[in-house]
Amino acid sequence: MDQPPIRINRVRHLVVYVVLLFVVVLGLENTGLDIAIQHFFYRNGAWLVDSAQPVIRFLFYDAPKKLLVLYAILILLALVLSFVLKPMRRFRTRNNLFILLCLLLVPAVVGLGKKETHVHCPYQLQEFGGEVPYVTLFEANKYEAPGRCFPAGHASGGFALLLFVLIAATRRQQMAALSGAMALGWAMGGYQMVNGRHFLSHTLTTILLAWIVILLVHLALFGRRYYSVST
Repeated sequence: MDQPPIRINRVRHLVVYVVLLFVVVLGLENTGLDIAIQHFFYRNGAWLVDSAQPVIRFLFYDAPKKLLVLYAILILLALVLSFVLKPMRRFRTRNNLFILLCLLLVPAVVGLGKKETHVHCPYQLQEFGGEVPYVTLFEANKYEAPGRCFPAGHASGGFALLLFVLIAATRRQQMAALSGAMALGWAMGGYQMVNGRHFLSHTLTTILLAWIVILLVHLALFGRRYYSVST
């Protein structure tokens, strides 16, 4: 018999993950870990993976992105048709609305961050054969040619699937949702790291932002009393 899902104290998680967000951003940038880790993927003037390599790009960039967009479109279509066709009314659920909002809002929040932070990608930096000097997040807005690389946008779709952790019916489903979302998110984010598009801090920030957005959407839709047992 399947065990019930682990109950999550969403307010506590919000506080913890907001603090972690600041720790990751400030820690990795100001300790030089981002640069040090990125050097493992940059050898002899070339990145470990060529972003133009068609097969790898399709598997880790184009295919996941298109499938996630298609999934969001199908959920939206099901919700719209549920107001028109009687047989489709069973799709008019709070869970489906939650899924759709998370799939839309997580990439949107990350995309807004990319627009406002002005951070450049590793491949654009002088350290890795580019033309732009390395500056930290809080110095990036002073540079005359702003970048659009922080947080990691591509991985946001994969990490948005963490939403299923909060609506899983059993613990097994919950663990599968966690494992699947992390595997897909890291596959997408890792690909962008090894081809020079993102630092580790960019991907970690996206994970944390994704979970924060998911928690906020869940609180808004289901209310604070949805979970009575905290872990």
